[in-house]
Amino acid sequence: MQLEQVQALLPQQIHEIAQVIGLPGALRLVQELGGTTWEFAKGANRNGSIRVAALAEILGEEAASLLTQHLGGEKIYIPRCAAALRQQRDLEIHRQFEQAVREGVTANTVVAELARAYTLSDRRVWRILKALPTNPTPDLFS
Repeated sequence: MQLEQVQALLPQQIHEIAQVIGLPGALRLVQELGGTTWEFAKGANRNGSIRVAALAEILGEEAASLLTQHLGGEKIYIPRCAAALRQQRDLEIHRQFEQAVREGVTANTVVAELARAYTLSDRRVWRILKALPTNPTPDLFS
């Protein structure tokens, strides 16, 4: 995963959450709760305890505890971060394609495998590959 390369596309709320629990945890939260408003309960009553337990199921006990301490009592919209996740996917498709072609796999075979793996059409994979990645890796042999 190339999380650092998509960090600039993430909204401020996710940066704040990432400072508390780290970027991988913040993106896990986005994948599970993105597009919803979440009340970060303090865990003081029964409903609050249920919400903290649900958060712990998503992030783990330690991260849920840290977020509860930091954001307890606040309602925050968790954005979907579609642009950042799409960019991350596209960068990963480029990386996997380049690696497989270097290993001698034909381009058509790689594209077919990537299309299945990412549930995309092969045409969409070709379009992604034809677009230059936003943060291309430097070519050491140029």
